[in-house]
Amino acid sequence: MTEDWYEQMIEEPIRNLVKLLRDNGFNTTCSCGHEMEIECGFFPGDDIKRLDDLLFNSEHRNYSLTWHIDRVDGYLSSGLFIKIRRC
Repeated sequence: MTEDWYEQMIEEPIRNLVKLLRDNGFNTTCSCGHEMEIECGFFPGDDIKRLDDLLFNSEHRNYSLTWHIDRVDGYLSSGLFIKIRRC
């Protein structure tokens, strides 16, 4: 992925965080700069602690992580929403 892709496809307010997550192995599937929200593929395990450490060590202090499981057309999928709170 090139920097141009990020500039063309990801809204500015959330672009650096999407890049940080992707560069560290988290597959983002959707993001919204207006809401400061990111959805990424997620499987339970050690990744939640690694993700929390990554966000906290990148100076994010106010956020929520919400894991969801959906069944669509008979298939299970899971994901994780990351919501950055502006204080």
